[in-house]
Amino acid sequence: MLSYDPMRSAFRPLFRLLLALLCATAWAAAQTDDTVWVVPVEGTISPATTQYLRSRVERANEERPLALLFHLDTPGGQVSAMEDIVDIIMGEAQVPTIAVVRNAFSAGALIAMSAEQLAMLPGSAIGAAMPVALSPVGDASPVDAKTTSAMRGLFRSVAEARGRNALMAEAMVDMNIDVPGLAVSGELLTLSASQAVDNDVADIQATTVADALEQFGYGGARLTRLEPTLTERISGFLSQPIIASLLLVIGLGGLIVELFTPGFGVPGAIGIVGLALFGLTAIFSTPAGTIDMALLVIGVILIMVEVFVLPGTFVPAILGIAAIVTALVRVFQERSVAVLGWSTLFASALILAMFWLFPRSRLVSGLRLETRLASGSAEDDAAATGAGGSEAAGSLLGRRGTAQSDLRPAGVARIDGRRLDVVTEGDFIRAGTTVEVSLIQGNRVVVREVPQSETESETGNR
Repeated sequence: MLSYDPMRSAFRPLFRLLLALLCATAWAAAQTDDTVWVVPVEGTISPATTQYLRSRVERANEERPLALLFHLDTPGGQVSAMEDIVDIIMGEAQVPTIAVVRNAFSAGALIAMSAEQLAMLPGSAIGAAMPVALSPVGDASPVDAKTTSAMRGLFRSVAEARGRNALMAEAMVDMNIDVPGLAVSGELLTLSASQAVDNDVADIQATTVADALEQFGYGGARLTRLEPTLTERISGFLSQPIIASLLLVIGLGGLIVELFTPGFGVPGAIGIVGLALFGLTAIFSTPAGTIDMALLVIGVILIMVEVFVLPGTFVPAILGIAAIVTALVRVFQERSVAVLGWSTLFASALILAMFWLFPRSRLVSGLRLETRLASGSAEDDAAATGAGGSEAAGSLLGRRGTAQSDLRPAGVARIDGRRLDVVTEGDFIRAGTTVEVSLIQGNRVVVREVPQSETESETGNR
């Protein structure tokens, strides 16, 4: 016989709810670590910093430490990298975030304010965040009013989202904002540790990182410091505009030199290593994607097509240079001007070095022109440029030789054992083709291509 207990039936749902809450609490406790992760943010803020911090935030979301602490000591850096880092901290971090500031200037100031809690260490400072534009040689100049206004809005929105003093945040960006007692008009706002706390930019002052955690309610938690790995340090160093430019020029220059020399040797190996390091830097330390790397490769191929397949057309070279420049702008973004400037400087230095060190090499001989028509002493050469010059030059009329470089229409030919600069009658003539002097006008030597049939008939008659 079955009995019915109304009291037991009434409490059954409550028991189930309590059991579910206990299970959920136990699961959450199992998923949460008892450590606070300390992530140092030091040096210049760059895309490499973004990649480094993103990896730490993603790992924290998976392993669930008690909090993620950013220990900042930075002079600032790129605006785009700063914006990405702020988005990561405010939009992607699923654990509490803390900023402990040693020094946080420029981009570092906004990164510090984007954390949920902010502590200032003794002797620390925060602010001086006016955006500037950098020239290829590193000179800084103020940006336009539109960019400054946009940056003011960004600092204000982050400060408001974290409950901080929005006016102070704006004054860090715009020197036209007057903050009585702290900064007059025409001066950027920079706050000391006590000033940041008194004006609601920071939450507390702390003597050490451990003291800051104690005040924020994490006393006794174990600290785990997540230093950048060796790969991250190397990629961060290589991603600097001057280093990246040097790698690119060395890579392209080494391959070009190798193509003009027989076999495979040191220039080719250096070129491959340079381009490989540049590619790895672009992938691991910048926002480079598949399209960007494809543009770089296509640009190099088009330049090679211009040099070896379609010389004199210029179209492949122009398209190749355009593809490389586009890729560099996409990869390095606001640093692209510096990268392009350093690349131009290094490329010019490489070309001058080739002319200076290897004047008789196959690579340089196709570019270097000689105007001397007569061989002999300096006195003979001087005489040749005077009244007797016409006879010396006229003796070449009808003589045949070989084009030493592509004639498009100017170039170099070897005639009667002499290496001369020549021009064609307007036609393009490939290197190695037999040519004949058809006209002499002063020092101007005009040649024409000798048909292959005519060359073969002369050989047969001999």
